[in-house]
Amino acid sequence: MPETADNRITVVLATANRDKVKELRPLLERISPLFNIVTLQELGVEVDIEETEETLEGNALLKAKAIFALLSGRFPFMIALADDTGLEVEALHGAPGVYSARFAPVADGLAPTYQENVRHLLHCMKGMTNREARFRTVVALKGSLPSPEGSFSIEHTAEGVVQGNITLEEQGDAGFGYDPLFLVQSTGKTYAEMSTTEKNSLSHRSLAVQQAVLYLENVLQQTHLLPIVTNPHS
Repeated sequence: MPETADNRITVVLATANRDKVKELRPLLERISPLFNIVTLQELGVEVDIEETEETLEGNALLKAKAIFALLSGRFPFMIALADDTGLEVEALHGAPGVYSARFAPVADGLAPTYQENVRHLLHCMKGMTNREARFRTVVALKGSLPSPEGSFSIEHTAEGVVQGNITLEEQGDAGFGYDPLFLVQSTGKTYAEMSTTEKNSLSHRSLAVQQAVLYLENVLQQTHLLPIVTNPHS
């Protein structure tokens, strides 16, 4: 099937978090010439999707489905890509987990800042010798793609996990969220001590997106769309 305006696929990043967009966009932009990566902000969309599920998978799918339902009428073919990420600390029995973005106690109606979450995690782990943790991201895809028969729907999740340790104090000033506290075991550095390129090469979000990309590559090849880049990070 040749590339035409009719089979272009709009990929909407279903997040209002600009820090996530900075990480996700470079990982997706080179998948295929068929794909056009856009953000909610670029589409003029302001929406607050309440994360009501009890798992990362549930929340990621909830967001992807909501954005697809909201925007799919604008495009012939579209994929909503959403993610949910949790920091799972062994000594805290997997907490903060699905509540990572809203871990620190704050007044009703407010969301904690990155710094408030960092300080609260250090407070909760004061005196603990077991600092093992892992970052886990689930990426969800919900969309409609072109095919020789017209179109077909997809719904898929992919996961990425990185093992690490929680430091005793903040290290580094890059990244966002818990990055200054998460020491990646394979590198001996926190995410906040890495460049964007280095973090994107090994982060939990990058690993999840890579798995999602493999899925999309297989789908596009099966539907005989244009050949695509097999390694978007090369």
